[in-house]
Amino acid sequence: MNKNIVVQNLGSGIVCFKNAVSIDNFKFIDYIKNLKEKAIKEDYNIVYDDSNNPLYAINRSGHRYTIEEVNKSSSHIMNFIDSNTDDDIVQLFTSCEQAMYDCAILYADIYPMILPSLWWRMQGHVLAYGPGSLMGLHSDNDVNYQPGFEPDLQVATRNVVGSIIYLNSSVESENLLDGKNYVGGEISFPYANIVYRPQAGDLLMFPSNYLGTHEVLQCKAGERYAYIGYYCHGSEDPSRGINISHEQIPVGLQGQIWLKDLVKDYINFINEKYSGDQEKIEEKLFPTYRLHNSANTMKEIHND
Repeated sequence: MNKNIVVQNLGSGIVCFKNAVSIDNFKFIDYIKNLKEKAIKEDYNIVYDDSNNPLYAINRSGHRYTIEEVNKSSSHIMNFIDSNTDDDIVQLFTSCEQAMYDCAILYADIYPMILPSLWWRMQGHVLAYGPGSLMGLHSDNDVNYQPGFEPDLQVATRNVVGSIIYLNSSVESENLLDGKNYVGGEISFPYANIVYRPQAGDLLMFPSNYLGTHEVLQCKAGERYAYIGYYCHGSEDPSRGINISHEQIPVGLQGQIWLKDLVKDYINFINEKYSGDQEKIEEKLFPTYRLHNSANTMKEIHND
């Protein structure tokens, strides 16, 4: 566990873990820029006029976008590490995964009853915003259901809590830009009356349901980079895109992984943190004392 993490409970289930990741090598900025350029080429087909001037773009779903809209778009970058990736880049994202796990335990220390809802996790991916880009109001377990329309892929319905690591910082004005940071790009939670300005190395966790509804305000200048993962519950359902692995997945590749050691690691953390205060330990470990069986009955046990 990183001893330098400073926990700031912002309220409404929104928690900022400052200094969750040490980001002192900004070589990855160029790495992510190249990833974003590649993602745009893969996601859009540019249509040109007879003079080879770009007219518009068509995405994989067949929707048409202006060139300006493409340049402003945000990119979810998946499966971004391979055998040719430099070790220090791999190590950065490995430390991001560890930070997400550590902060999930710290989050459960604040909200112990979330523990029974943390079954598996989505390995993280990169989200890149260019100048002018933003993301509208949404919650992270919404799959755009409409009456009469049931979406096939329902992975997001399983999201319990989201985890975002900010890889570079937002600054207040363009005269503070240095090629690694950006202006704007705050994340706003209107139902909680919270606006957070991202800082490199901070990790933000918040509910994936409607109470955690949020939007990303416009990135006014520079490029905004984050690393995003989710903690989820529910059983496998391959027909809905939910295929959960019992094994670890190499960092940088996307997948869903059972949290087989989370409860044990949480118990060890609580026993160490509150050593000598048995009442507090009992309070924090209450969720681990329950055992439910398939008959939907319950008995209280002490989980040794």
